[in-house]
Amino acid sequence: MNTVRTSSTVDKPTAINLIVGMTLWMSLSVLVVQLFTVDAGFSFAQLYRLLAISGLSATVWHFVFFWLGERAMQARFIYLSTAALLLPAIAMIWLLMNPPLSYTALQWLAAACGFGGAQFIAFTHHDKVDHSGLGWTLAVNAGIAGIGIVIAQAALPFLSSFNLFGATPWFTAHGSGDIVGIIAPGAPLYLANIGWLIVAAIVLATITWQVARPSTRQPAPPLGSLTDRTHYRAILRNKHTWLMTLFYVMAFGSFIGFTITFPLSLQTFSATYAPSALTYAWIGPLLGVLARPFGGWLADLFGGAKVTLWCALVLTVSCIVAGAITFQASQSPLPEQWFLGYLLIFLVIFIATGAASSAIFRSVSVVLPLERLPLALRWLTAVATAGAAYIPTLWYINSTHATPAIALFVFAAFYLLCAVLVSVMYLRNRSEFYNP
Repeated sequence: MNTVRTSSTVDKPTAINLIVGMTLWMSLSVLVVQLFTVDAGFSFAQLYRLLAISGLSATVWHFVFFWLGERAMQARFIYLSTAALLLPAIAMIWLLMNPPLSYTALQWLAAACGFGGAQFIAFTHHDKVDHSGLGWTLAVNAGIAGIGIVIAQAALPFLSSFNLFGATPWFTAHGSGDIVGIIAPGAPLYLANIGWLIVAAIVLATITWQVARPSTRQPAPPLGSLTDRTHYRAILRNKHTWLMTLFYVMAFGSFIGFTITFPLSLQTFSATYAPSALTYAWIGPLLGVLARPFGGWLADLFGGAKVTLWCALVLTVSCIVAGAITFQASQSPLPEQWFLGYLLIFLVIFIATGAASSAIFRSVSVVLPLERLPLALRWLTAVATAGAAYIPTLWYINSTHATPAIALFVFAAFYLLCAVLVSVMYLRNRSEFYNP
């Protein structure tokens, strides 16, 4: 049996760390929409810029953790990085309880929240896993962090409608919404609740670390020596690393970029129509998270390259359709009639990006030596996280010039390029690795 020592399950304290970190990061995608609804005085371009800053910050921290190697996977490091999330959470509370808001302060807050997006500490628990089921296993592990995304975008808007901590309320100037439904203009929103709830989650995570992770427990030996710089050089000199990196940017990069941007893109769907964005925004990321195990299962069954190709083609067509809908809505006197189609096509995009992410993980496990797999996956994740920076940046540029459809057509061209590369490199009979 071809086996590899990898993480079949992420232990509970680490899982909580992942969830809390992603909740903090993605809370910014909720906050920017709510800042618009309470008319905090910022343009859509400024709000998109905040998302791009947080995405850039998360990417930088990912690379820091990547170069730290084993040290970034030790229990003490994860414990301290969880506790460090208190700083941006407390800063968020202080800012939202002391209006008016400074845009400079919000930019610093966005950069601090990006630290939560770098909490992908995996492979802390090691078991032997059948290589034939590796796609499923890695998909489940990667999907854990997605729980934090759904919590942020589904639960936080709902809980900000209640005076839970005696915070000063903001009042909506535009129609808003949450998972329950539409919130009428003039309703109170307790935006500081977002920070308070994240603080409570971090405290819970810290206590869990102390209770569930006794000091006598020794961490399992890592898969390969991640502090051995020869492994770094080896994966970066391998052409398949760079191909898989490009494909993972297509998949996970698009997923995380659209996830952080989707709520605000719904809110900015049309200048004359403001939908209840937070009522629907969480559905896309949830479907993307659920699609990860499904994509891993399909990759184990049919091969990672075939599933990646299917997903790339679906993404190409979907982005062309989404761009056409966006253009038609911008020209229509009744843009609301295009909103449902825009929402549904993006749900397809989220499903395709989730499935493709797991298929690519499966392919990486075949084209790269197994002892370098954890390091390679951390590299792919670090690079692909940049999707949370460049996707809102493109929306920022296009919103500035009132041409939102162009960004979607650019994405479609990129996905088509990836489909061609998958076909040429991995789906020809003479390929070095056929349908890995």
